[in-house]
Amino acid sequence: MNNFVIIGGGNAGCISALMLKTAFPNKNIEIIESKNINIAGVGESSSEHISDFCEFCGIDKIDFILKAKSTFKVGVYFDNWSEEDFLHSINSHNVSTTLGSFFPYLHQVVANNRPNYEMNYKGSWDNQVPLLFFNDRDHTPTRQFHFDSYALNEFLKERCLLEGIKIVQDDIDCFDIDSNGNILSVNGSRKYNADFFIDCSGFSKLLLGKALGVKWKSYSEYLPLDSAIAFSTGEMDEYNMYTKSTARDYGWSWQIPTQGRTGNGYVFSKKFINETQAHEEMEKSYGHEIDISKSFKFNPGRLERAWYKNCYAVGLSQSFVEPLEATAIGSVVQQMFAFIHTYPSNSVDECNQMVNDIFDNIFDYVQAHYLTKKDDTPFWRDIKNNLKLTPSLQNLLNKWKIRFPQSDDVICKWGMFTAVNYIPILYGLKWFDYQMVWKEYKHIQHIKLFNWEDTNYKCNSMSHKDFIHNLNKEN
Repeated sequence: MNNFVIIGGGNAGCISALMLKTAFPNKNIEIIESKNINIAGVGESSSEHISDFCEFCGIDKIDFILKAKSTFKVGVYFDNWSEEDFLHSINSHNVSTTLGSFFPYLHQVVANNRPNYEMNYKGSWDNQVPLLFFNDRDHTPTRQFHFDSYALNEFLKERCLLEGIKIVQDDIDCFDIDSNGNILSVNGSRKYNADFFIDCSGFSKLLLGKALGVKWKSYSEYLPLDSAIAFSTGEMDEYNMYTKSTARDYGWSWQIPTQGRTGNGYVFSKKFINETQAHEEMEKSYGHEIDISKSFKFNPGRLERAWYKNCYAVGLSQSFVEPLEATAIGSVVQQMFAFIHTYPSNSVDECNQMVNDIFDNIFDYVQAHYLTKKDDTPFWRDIKNNLKLTPSLQNLLNKWKIRFPQSDDVICKWGMFTAVNYIPILYGLKWFDYQMVWKEYKHIQHIKLFNWEDTNYKCNSMSHKDFIHNLNKEN
């Protein structure tokens, strides 16, 4: 198989094309992007997996920051989800384990008066970029970024063309299927033949869904939200180094700093409010009129299989989970790594299982954010009293009722989240039993902790926004 056609010229399509070209440089790869469908443009934050993508494809991080109008991200700041605000951010000094337990976190749970260990970490940043990280231009203070989705798309397309990937504008409206159920061609203004097709067509699911009839497996019974609006506001006076997630009356909102503007959105439940009411709630909160740039409804879930016949679905065409924790682009990267590792051996079943595991890994983690004690509106009371947990998340919580999370509790080959990711969230939500944690801690409290304050971390730093502006001037 030497010829690949990718349906969809959004960020998922371009990332898929670049990863394929890097893994299989002798393959012919062509992207067909619609003339009438724009990129979703609401996901303007990434997990650390965007750095894995850049490193795999040889993309310079500084180039990425400048051309995608990026800012640095240390994690997600949760406002109004609990009695105290908290941050989900993982750094290497905190993930060390003793007897399988994450001892630095155990220590902070019993010894620290702040909401969680990572709040100390955020405080030490104070929106300052330590210049010592830039002795080598391939290294940045974090592996996560905020970015302008449209600027990122232009940057990725430019990179595709440099790598010899062809991009064609056309609208696909029908398909030719052979007697074995494989796709022979996709058809728009002309026929596009290929040996293998990648479906990055987003919510329309043109190939796996419409052409090949693979069913959608809904997870709506496990998540309360099904609608979203997105809008932009002006550039921040100083860029936050985190995505801000604020619990609202009927869902939650995001706020993401990028160069030139701030991305915002509100994810809500249509069971409680409609789009007009959501819009009004945001205007009241922001204190000014807001122009909604996008609105959409969604059914959280995934295709029953991502790889079927000679087609593989990636991104929104394969699955969707509400954008808590910036999983969209990260899952694209992980899905493509799974494909690249199984494609040469044609291990279809193995790949499908890995992709399903990636989705379940994300879904369980996102659902855990709703283990909040909030009950100040009908929506949050409904969550508190009626949230149905997935069996896999319930199994984890049963373990963690009697002991702290351990490193091998969550294992997923291409998963985005591990056991340590749950700790800041569950602790921030006041979920852990303090006495249970103390019982574990007292047996290993002799362990010496890494002292972040002993380092020269704060020396020679510059404000986040000034640093980004200086990068632009120098380049």
